[in-house]
Amino acid sequence: MRLYVKNKFGKKIILDIKASTRFELASKIGTKFWVGNEIYRINQVFAESSTNETANGAAIGGIMGLLGGGVGVVVGGLIGGMIGNTNDKEEMKKVRTFNNSRYEKNRL
Repeated sequence: MRLYVKNKFGKKIILDIKASTRFELASKIGTKFWVGNEIYRINQVFAESSTNETANGAAIGGIMGLLGGGVGVVVGGLIGGMIGNTNDKEEMKKVRTFNNSRYEKNRL
């Protein structure tokens, strides 16, 4: 998962920081922060998935399956794809958790 803000032109600017919620992010960088010459608020930060593990897993599984011939490629690809799909789903849960989180000033 990667965090980003959009500048005044709508371009995504990736933040080099990790946090699972906006509250956690605010505890790390504050409620207002600078990126370049623009100031942003914590609720302007969004998360997006940074991986596509399903395709990667299927490809790796298929390559590993080459040792078992044609059937091995298919089975390896399916197993790799399923494992990757599980990782993608977990990543999307984290993205939703962050994007649905809100920073509340008086939360403690």
